[in-house]
Amino acid sequence: MRLSLVALFLVVLTASGAAAHDDEARLRGLDAALARAGGSAPLLMQRAEIERAEGRWASAESDLARAAKIAPGSAALARCRAALALDRGEPEAALVAVRACTDPERARDPRLPWLEAEALVRLGRYDEAARIMDAAIAAGHGATAERYLERAALAEHRRDEGMLGALATLEAGLARWPRAWILVTRAIDIDVALERFDSALARIDAEIPSAQRPEALLARRGDVLALAGRPLPAREAWTAALAALESRPTPDAETRRLVQQLHTSLAAPNATVGAP
Repeated sequence: MRLSLVALFLVVLTASGAAAHDDEARLRGLDAALARAGGSAPLLMQRAEIERAEGRWASAESDLARAAKIAPGSAALARCRAALALDRGEPEAALVAVRACTDPERARDPRLPWLEAEALVRLGRYDEAARIMDAAIAAGHGATAERYLERAALAEHRRDEGMLGALATLEAGLARWPRAWILVTRAIDIDVALERFDSALARIDAEIPSAQRPEALLARRGDVLALAGRPLPAREAWTAALAALESRPTPDAETRRLVQQLHTSLAAPNATVGAP
């Protein structure tokens, strides 16, 4: 066991070191390009983004200040400054960075409205954030499955939307991204919270045939059935999931965790222990 842990540590350490080395190599390349160009706002912003990802915020801010002297007021600069401010826990500064931008390119940048909305959410200004997110989605600006998930999370904080509003947002996202697992799983969670068990089961059943590893879905199906007060079909689902998992020759950590959960659920007198 000790040897395995040491080996795992060395793999993680090597990967981290390789990533850091790659970043340093990219920074050296950017420095060389900057020296040749005699200064370039896009190159400075690229440099700042690498430094921001590494948590070197002061260096990133310094590079953005240099970029501002070359391309003041640009949408790209506003985006970089807003992202850095959010990383630093300064949503007010992020909001200023976005709203002070007068560059026409701002209207075409799909990331800026979401940075503005994130700043508003952190400030507790949920209604403003909702309006910006809705406008961005309607315009197709970054309307990815992840953005629908963000909008659904915001709905849960708004008195006039709540979980039902969140569910409506997830349904709209699924109409556009029908196979988006992050939307499906959250919709299942909300259905269960609202005790809409048949709806949750329908979502699970729709996913099982196409799932590469359906055992987790079968386990979840058992959990929902147990919560719905249907212990016998719950046990059937758990048993099917357990049989499939235990047939694997080399189970990974997640498989072992799920197997243990299923054994606990099946051993419970009321067959509800495994339910969330």
